[in-house]
Amino acid sequence: MRRGWHCILTKREQKDDDSSSFIGGKPCIPIDIPLPICMICGEPLTFFFQIAFPKEHMWAGKSLAFFYCTSAYDKHNDKQQFPPKLIGNSVVADGVLEPNSYQTLFRAVYFDTEKGVMREDYKGRVVYQRIDWVRIKKKDPSIPLTLAGEPVWLGYGNERPKIYEGKKMELVLQVAERFRFDKYPDAPSQMDEFSCIGEGPRYPRKENNYTFFFDHNRVYLWATKERENPVFGLNVQPD
Repeated sequence: MRRGWHCILTKREQKDDDSSSFIGGKPCIPIDIPLPICMICGEPLTFFFQIAFPKEHMWAGKSLAFFYCTSAYDKHNDKQQFPPKLIGNSVVADGVLEPNSYQTLFRAVYFDTEKGVMREDYKGRVVYQRIDWVRIKKKDPSIPLTLAGEPVWLGYGNERPKIYEGKKMELVLQVAERFRFDKYPDAPSQMDEFSCIGEGPRYPRKENNYTFFFDHNRVYLWATKERENPVFGLNVQPD
């Protein structure tokens, strides 16, 4: 088994912490990178998490910040809830993962860690939690975020994309299917996903948290292996 890292989460105030890996709060990304908006509904994307790759990782010294549209259930139609599906065990067609056409309702921001600046122009929505990384001893599907290593498939098949534009793709991280991202009380709610089925009224989730690409879906982030300007793609697998 290829070894990766499991996350250890600790809730604390972001202003009292110096971690470069964390969930929620305010992103620390280069000041020249605009805060992303959803290309479908035009709403600001919600910042979910940021990881600084460990020193043993091929991308040591780099970071990745991940944003996702929490207006999806409210303002997107049924065909706009996910990016195009990556077909498992195959070559991904050239051009499919071009960020400006593929990353419509999410954004993966990849940058030199040292260039990150706390973005005071962003109002936090997801509750801040520090991330510390520990090396994997065995696969554990309950871990909220797993960096690199082997994918935990949900029982019915391998959906690993292999090649994109002649470059091998590797697993960057995965987010557990039952993990929820706590939100601050004044952050806007997502719509309840079941209220978005059919033509009936839509209503917000009762829980004070956000789901990640719908309830009970495991999310896998893949990328080409080059250190500079890798290309990212997503697979979402239902429980």
